[in-house]
Amino acid sequence: MQFIEVTERAGVRSAVVRFHHPDSPVRFLLYPMIRLAEAAFYREVTDRLRRDCDLVVAEGVGEVAPAADPLVDSWARLDSRERLGLVVQDVDPGTLGVPVLHPDAAGAGGQDGHRGLPLRDRVTLGALTPAVLAGMRLFGTRRYLARHLTTENLLNETGRSEREALPGSENPVLGSRDSLLVEALTRLHDTASGPLTVGVLYGAAHMPAAAHALTGLGHRAADTEWLTVFTLDPGPHDDAPH
Repeated sequence: MQFIEVTERAGVRSAVVRFHHPDSPVRFLLYPMIRLAEAAFYREVTDRLRRDCDLVVAEGVGEVAPAADPLVDSWARLDSRERLGLVVQDVDPGTLGVPVLHPDAAGAGGQDGHRGLPLRDRVTLGALTPAVLAGMRLFGTRRYLARHLTTENLLNETGRSEREALPGSENPVLGSRDSLLVEALTRLHDTASGPLTVGVLYGAAHMPAAAHALTGLGHRAADTEWLTVFTLDPGPHDDAPH
């Protein structure tokens, strides 16, 4: 299942996926998040969570910014972000007016994900970050950012190994955090006594684990709606005079 995609016409898009179970009163809405986007994307997600959800399961331990990600943090500090017309993720679960559950609060992994990465991944990330940042400063366009923020369902360059880390895998960071997320979703499925719509507000790299868990519980993806994260800037041929 694809959660983030890039198309020439629509730009970077995030899939809002609705899961339902024929014999359960609980409905789950998955909101795959990306750390840099147009402000309109975050406003739309915030409005939908307030309007459509009775409870939100959110990444992080109660703060707007989730687990540490040096690459994303560095992108967020780039002076060019204003020129690109993008903002850092600002969906604040505490302002939604509905109950919020933070599974990450139950484990240390949610508080410092990067520190728990295997040494090989930390070395790779440390070597990669300056190169990506240099590229953003030299060639900082939305197209460049889209290439480095999204690869299938991924948000960052560390996601390649994270994507494979479903619960029980060898990755100690995403695997442990996914396990906490899966436990929370399973508990809601098992204990709900009446109609309940649950919004899942997590980075897109975590969504395969959530979808896998819900499918295992008998839920099915009922429908998918795509939201624009940001449109792409014109290519060189589009800038040429006519």
